[in-house]
Amino acid sequence: MLLAENKEKIYIKCIESIKNTSERNKLKLISTLLFDSFDSWIFCGFYFQDGDELFISEYSADKIPCSPIQLDGVCGTAILKNQIQNIDDVNKFEGHIVCDEKSKSELCIPFEYSGIKYVLDIDSKIKRAFCKVDEEYLLKIIREI
Repeated sequence: MLLAENKEKIYIKCIESIKNTSERNKLKLISTLLFDSFDSWIFCGFYFQDGDELFISEYSADKIPCSPIQLDGVCGTAILKNQIQNIDDVNKFEGHIVCDEKSKSELCIPFEYSGIKYVLDIDSKIKRAFCKVDEEYLLKIIREI
């Protein structure tokens, strides 16, 4: 697992790239850039809410994601509670939606963009992959959208 200071360096580079791009589709850029920067991540993408379901938007992943999904998983809980969900062990989260059996931990950050509710969803193949550093820098990245 990466040390916090190493994660910070990666996130700072990502933020610089995002700020300096002319890319109009920032969701695609962010999902690709982040996914390619962290070896333990198996999914990094955005879901948006439409009624009682979440639909995949832009993503980078080892597998094709589930879509649509119900609001009872980690992503839905993040949106419904409007709170970050940092799950150390997805197998202990009641209602976890299994899209990739290799997923061991998950981080979901809800936000609103152009009046639509989104969640940045990241899955890792290792347990306890995410910490406060991830939350802090991913919130900064979301502000760049």
